[in-house]
Amino acid sequence: MPLQFEPLDFSPIRFPHIDRNGLRVMRAGEILLAQQLYGNSIHYGKVWIHHGSFLPFDMQENHTAMTPAGEIWFEEYLYIDDFSIGNVSLQHIFMHELMHVWQRERGMNVMLRGVTSGISNYHYSLDKYRLSDYSMEQQASITSDYWLIKNHTSYDPGSLKLLKPNPDKPLSKLLAEYERILGSFPN
Repeated sequence: MPLQFEPLDFSPIRFPHIDRNGLRVMRAGEILLAQQLYGNSIHYGKVWIHHGSFLPFDMQENHTAMTPAGEIWFEEYLYIDDFSIGNVSLQHIFMHELMHVWQRERGMNVMLRGVTSGISNYHYSLDKYRLSDYSMEQQASITSDYWLIKNHTSYDPGSLKLLKPNPDKPLSKLLAEYERILGSFPN
């Protein structure tokens, strides 16, 4: 009698949905995604991901994410149960928010800077020398945009956080400018 096997299921792993106001740790796929930019420079096991508002009375807007104290808060329209299988736009936001985790782990008071900065400046140009020459939000925009360009060569220049690149500039030159500013990042 020949052996019979059940067909293998290669569909993505389905995690239980986290309801609003719930939280979870990073998924294995999210850690692998994050390592594309941050390597092992973040304590991934300590990063909590919240589905809901950090601000009291649900004052955080539905299309926003915040990372005030090393934990990421995704509001309703941005939260998904596994960013590693989300669309590139959501992954881009995820990488931006992880920069605030990275900053906090290196001693930056992200919450205080966020509160005292008023309307944060996310816009940037690649005219400074080091990543530390940029504001907190600009650093997060630069690193997440670099990740986007490096890992998604078919990116739409309009999807970069707030750099308006010269459309005639070759991708290799743009990457070189980012890498000059990033230096030895994430170390």
